[in-house]
Amino acid sequence: MIILKKNQRQAIIKRLILNQEVETQEELMRLLNEQGVCSTQATISRDMRELNIAKTYTKEGKTKYTMIATAEADVTEKLKLSMNEYLKSIEQVEFITVIHTVSNGADVIANYLDEMDLEGIVATMAGFDVLLILSPSKEQATQLIHHLEKYID
Repeated sequence: MIILKKNQRQAIIKRLILNQEVETQEELMRLLNEQGVCSTQATISRDMRELNIAKTYTKEGKTKYTMIATAEADVTEKLKLSMNEYLKSIEQVEFITVIHTVSNGADVIANYLDEMDLEGIVATMAGFDVLLILSPSKEQATQLIHHLEKYID
């Protein structure tokens, strides 16, 4: 095993993600080990963030890591892409926004919403295909829905 410089390690990660369907970080770590790269899971996680590698879902519902293009790398664009790919419906129940998604889509949208730290969101709770967003008031939940609808093509 060899310890590489950051840019060398990231180049190998990039090549692996672009050339193979890598489903988990554990699988990526195994592939890196096969290449002789010794690194911790925390380091690989940081590298993936810096390289704008995000978990996406195939049409078959499997997860895989994908490199997000630099122009699409900010969280707002990632949320827009996710909303358009996974969203089935949005509805409001008092101060709660209920988002129905395709299988495995709720947590992806929740992660981007949490990262954006939008006003009007107290908490998000994601399940398999349902995301609940708690707002401080009914009015703020209504405003949040109007805001989220801007992300839908």
